[in-house]
Amino acid sequence: MTTTKIERAGVGFGIGRKGGPIVVEVRPHHDTISALRGVQVGFELLNGITLEQAKKILDVLNENVIGVLVTTASDYKKEDKTEAASG
Repeated sequence: MTTTKIERAGVGFGIGRKGGPIVVEVRPHHDTISALRGVQVGFELLNGITLEQAKKILDVLNENVIGVLVTTASDYKKEDKTEAASG
């Protein structure tokens, strides 16, 4: 039996640049999604995108995207839980 877990977090976006192309960074408002703890997510923009164009993209994202959803699936078997408890 597979169980799924859906976690949500509010996010904002920022621009980062570490010597290469411009990156739109996802910036969670809180550290509430366990699967993303210690993970940074960013979107690398095409070469040739100017900082002004990147800021327009950023504005559209910040005005229209309010959160991120993460769905994780795990195989859960009742007998596995029973074996772990008796071991």
